[in-house]
Amino acid sequence: MSRLVINKIDCSLLQFKTPSQFLSKLNPKPSPQPCLQCVRYYRPRKPFWLPIAKTKMFRIPVKPVIPEEEKIELSRLINIYRTNMRSLREYFKEQLAAQSTGAEVIEERKQKEIEQHKWCIKENEKWNIEIAKLREERLAKDAVAREEKILQKILAHEKMQSEMLDEINATVRREKEASKTFITPENINEAIEVALQNVVDYNFCIDLEGNFYEGRYGKPPPKKETPPTASWEEKNSQMQASN
Repeated sequence: MSRLVINKIDCSLLQFKTPSQFLSKLNPKPSPQPCLQCVRYYRPRKPFWLPIAKTKMFRIPVKPVIPEEEKIELSRLINIYRTNMRSLREYFKEQLAAQSTGAEVIEERKQKEIEQHKWCIKENEKWNIEIAKLREERLAKDAVAREEKILQKILAHEKMQSEMLDEINATVRREKEASKTFITPENINEAIEVALQNVVDYNFCIDLEGNFYEGRYGKPPPKKETPPTASWEEKNSQMQASN
């Protein structure tokens, strides 16, 4: 415990950049150099040779639930980190090998890199040709499908136009037939005479009893006369007479 406390004091003094003269004043007697170790904290813990506590023996730690998007992002970042570290290691290996080899080996590696680059360019051109063929086929199929779609739209538009034209012609024929009964300056006198001879009165009314009155000055229809009903005494006397 005293060792740890001394180390903490020494570390704090080193953090504040205390000069060595001040340290000599604190310890005037010559002593061996203390063991300067970085002790961030001290906390009494259970010794590692003791078993697990009974209260924690059957405790099952909860597994953290990571969302799928976060898991994908973490795997992507880890892969990028591993790739970068692998490339750095390979680069350092090449630099170390270049320092330990001669100029001929370096020139040979450069030549290999140039050949590798040429091979990559050729492969890229092959891939571009294949992709261009696939693209042309896809564009040709899209063009055929587009032409069929446009043709269907044209046929549907023509059909709609023909139906609309037929409806317009039918309307024109109906109006022509109805125009024969229109009042014109030539037959206005005849129309006036017919209207005066055939007066139509559309007025009507209904009273509280449900009687219907036609015309402005109409009268209710005549009521049907119902035969008088015999009284109870008359019915009784008729029954006695029949007996």
